[in-house]
Amino acid sequence: MSNSRTLALFLALATAVPARADAGNIRLLIQEFAPFTYTDKDGQIRGYVTEKIMEIMKRAGETPVISSTSLARGLSAVSSEDNTCLFAFRRTPERENSYQWVGPLTTDTWVLYGRKNDNHLLKKLEDARPYTIGSYKNAATGLQLTAQGYRIVFAGVDEENPRLLVNKRIDYWIVSELHGMHIAHQQGYADDIVEAIRYKTMELNMLCSLHMEKKRIELFNKLNKDIDNDGTMEKILRQYGIR
Repeated sequence: MSNSRTLALFLALATAVPARADAGNIRLLIQEFAPFTYTDKDGQIRGYVTEKIMEIMKRAGETPVISSTSLARGLSAVSSEDNTCLFAFRRTPERENSYQWVGPLTTDTWVLYGRKNDNHLLKKLEDARPYTIGSYKNAATGLQLTAQGYRIVFAGVDEENPRLLVNKRIDYWIVSELHGMHIAHQQGYADDIVEAIRYKTMELNMLCSLHMEKKRIELFNKLNKDIDNDGTMEKILRQYGIR
């Protein structure tokens, strides 16, 4: 075979390789944050946001590897590893330029839970300034309230806060409404706590490595909207009892 024919064959084979082969498989990370994202008793990663992300990946032709980690380790992995994403989290000004974003995936209402037998009356968040408020390490809401002068006590993990609240180690617990009550039910504290005030509703997103292909991020965002608009997300929410 002549050199020119050999070169032509090589170029033909090279251009026949799918673009996805160079992109690499995506690594997806979650934090244990039921009912949004969590690991079930059989070791399977579930949650209604997980279901949405996996539907996005399916429609995009991706075959991701998914695992659970802590928030701190997850953020570190996305910052240092290509083709890595973490979900579902707030898109804050502090995080904005450090990652690429897919979303919003869903909304989440945050509340202050208090003890059911407490006599404190809160009409707005500002009324909680004299009291200690439980959050957890690296939580964006806790960090922001600390910067605003609130007395935030950071637990190692959020699961510690129901016990701390009921045992009067903290006065309030700031947490996702759905996630907080899920934890409280699991630990047997659901009848001991009550919603004191609603803080705010915020959007949850997926954050991805800055080195991930922008075309991938654009496709994921398009598919996210498609899933919202074609009724798929509504079916997922009903499946998890959110609707």
